[in-house]
Amino acid sequence: MNFFSWIRDGVRQAVLLGVSDAVQELGSPQEGDDMPRRLLEVIRNGRPALTAEMPDSVPKRKKLGRTLEEIQSSAAKTQS
Repeated sequence: MNFFSWIRDGVRQAVLLGVSDAVQELGSPQEGDDMPRRLLEVIRNGRPALTAEMPDSVPKRKKLGRTLEEIQSSAAKTQS
C-alpha cells in the first residue's frame, strides 16, 4: 500500500464517519418533508440557482485597524 492510497482511505473513512454522525444527529426525515428531493436535485444539477438578486457593487471590506496614514498622523500629533 502506498502513501497516497493510505491517505485516500483515511479521508474516505473520515467522511463516511462524519456522514454517519450527521445522520444520527439529525435523525430521519419527517413525513411530507421535501428536503431529500431538493437535496437530490441540487446534487444532480450542480450549483443551486440563486433566488436573491446579487448586488451590482462589491461590498466594501470592513476596516480592521488603522491605516498607515492614521498612525503617522497620530504619532506626529503626539510629538508636536
